[in-house]
Amino acid sequence: MVSLRLPRIACLLFGLMLANGTALAQGSGKVPTRDEIAVTDQWELTSLFATDEAWETSFNEAQQLIGQFARFEGQLGKSGAKLLECLQFQEKVGIQVRLLYSYAAKKKDQDLGNTDNQARAQRITSMWTEISKAAAYIDPEILSISEKKLAKFVKKTPGLDLYDHYFDDLRRVQDHILPKDQEGLLSASQEMAAGPHDAFSMLTNTDFKWGMIEGPDGEDVQMSRARYYLYMQSSDRRLRHDAYKELYVPFTGNINTLTALLTTELKSHVFYADARGYDNTLQWVLSGPNIPTEVYHNLITSVNANLAPLHRWAEIKKRVLGVDELRPYDTYAPLFASVEKSYTYEEAQDLVREALVPLGDEVMGIINRAFDERWIDVYENVGKRGGAYSSGTYGAHPYILMNYNGTLSSVSTLAHELGHTVHSFLSNENQPYVYHGYATFNAEVASITNEALMAEYLLEKAESDDEKLALLQEYVQDLVSTYYRQARFAEFELEANRLVEKGEPLTPEVLNSLFGELYQKYWGPTMVVDDEENLSWSRIPHFYYNYYVYTHSTSFAASQLVAQKIKDEGQPAVDAFLQFLSSGGSDYPVKLLKLAGADMSTPAPFEATAARFDNLLDQIEEILARRG
Repeated sequence: MVSLRLPRIACLLFGLMLANGTALAQGSGKVPTRDEIAVTDQWELTSLFATDEAWETSFNEAQQLIGQFARFEGQLGKSGAKLLECLQFQEKVGIQVRLLYSYAAKKKDQDLGNTDNQARAQRITSMWTEISKAAAYIDPEILSISEKKLAKFVKKTPGLDLYDHYFDDLRRVQDHILPKDQEGLLSASQEMAAGPHDAFSMLTNTDFKWGMIEGPDGEDVQMSRARYYLYMQSSDRRLRHDAYKELYVPFTGNINTLTALLTTELKSHVFYADARGYDNTLQWVLSGPNIPTEVYHNLITSVNANLAPLHRWAEIKKRVLGVDELRPYDTYAPLFASVEKSYTYEEAQDLVREALVPLGDEVMGIINRAFDERWIDVYENVGKRGGAYSSGTYGAHPYILMNYNGTLSSVSTLAHELGHTVHSFLSNENQPYVYHGYATFNAEVASITNEALMAEYLLEKAESDDEKLALLQEYVQDLVSTYYRQARFAEFELEANRLVEKGEPLTPEVLNSLFGELYQKYWGPTMVVDDEENLSWSRIPHFYYNYYVYTHSTSFAASQLVAQKIKDEGQPAVDAFLQFLSSGGSDYPVKLLKLAGADMSTPAPFEATAARFDNLLDQIEEILARRG
């Protein structure tokens, strides 16, 4: 049941690089310890538990509740009252344990080196597993009740009708649930099925070693993933070329192993889809959140029909960079110098407030509470988890972890995480526990809408052409990497799965050809594709996450459309957006997103994104034309 999943942590590692330099933003040359951070800049966790001792008391109480699940087993089909009692008991336990988990996780994340915090988090994770096992009979037992009998229960038992959508969601996949012994075998196989991903991760993160290249100052430096991402954004083309070529050396040398790992991963998808009686792997994966396969296909079809802006961007990059041939290692090269600005946290708060004014008083009230009531852990400290996230918990307000460093990117991250926070807050306030959580398909819409509104505001307030060009460049690069790149990955993933479904062999040559042809198609004739780029599929960990990447593109497209509607239509669009943000998981994701004005079964969101891309390029070209 949804209520026993771990609490939502959105954007777990969003802005991972933002942790660097935070101490400098605070005026110190070293990373401060936790007790050197002003209390007003630390999150205030008493809405969860007043003290560690209060947490211990609640933990012990929850431990006593686990055994009580057994009293409902075998009883759910006897009466509606007994079924309702069981569901309400499960929710009571779920709420309590979520609060326990949230407190423990945040205490751990604020200081990963604190062993007491580590132990507390491990204990509640173990308890969660115990509870999940104790409650595992509930869904199968509900499914054993005939539809006619269950309808009678609902009609005669006040309060049970609240669970109509939950019951419908269970019934929806009933034909794909196997007998108990077969379900046990599938569950037991999950750890084995994780083998390809685990081996890929160990191989590429631990075993791979890179050689030396000439660094930005002429010194010899050893290549690494972090340096690759840094150097790809360098204005030095020699450095970009050398870093690009060196990155792929271990991938080239292990391409047969990497092919075998991905092939095994995709074959496991086919196995599970076949075992559960689905027509194909895509249908199997999307059936969980009840996303029609047409949405996935519509994304790919619509993006392919709107590649012209990306081709135009490639032409602009080639012209401004002044290169004879545009190469893959030029895709992140800066065209315009950044206009460096630093923002105090107070200035960041003001920027966010000003940029998000179009969302109205209700949203601004939540944001002001987040600032004023210490929902946010602001700065880096020794031992603190890197990156940023928003974590919503039923029964308490959401919390945000930041590593704020004064850059514009950090300001944008703050706006992003506040989008998640507002979404979680409104869903928790307006939905019962059973429906408060929202699907991954919808999780990024609020946050990226905030980013879009922030970008628009900054462009309008830009004080010079240089500043505007820097902002436009950042906006375009984000659009290309979050929307087009992820859609290209989604198309590759679909085609690779189809090959395995048809029993066709996957070889390095087959995968390289497929990936390289897609890269060429997306970037157009201006791009000259290097051999290394053909095998870039071999370094993408998302291909082991099973049809995950498409949600980045759909969320981005939906957000662009929503932001544009808010700007053009005003209050009616804001009201529709708030209705979506308040809906949690009370219906299926695609239907809920329509509340915000984004119908992902149509080309409209994707066409709006392409139109926005063209508009951004128009603004760049206008400034360049003025400069001659």
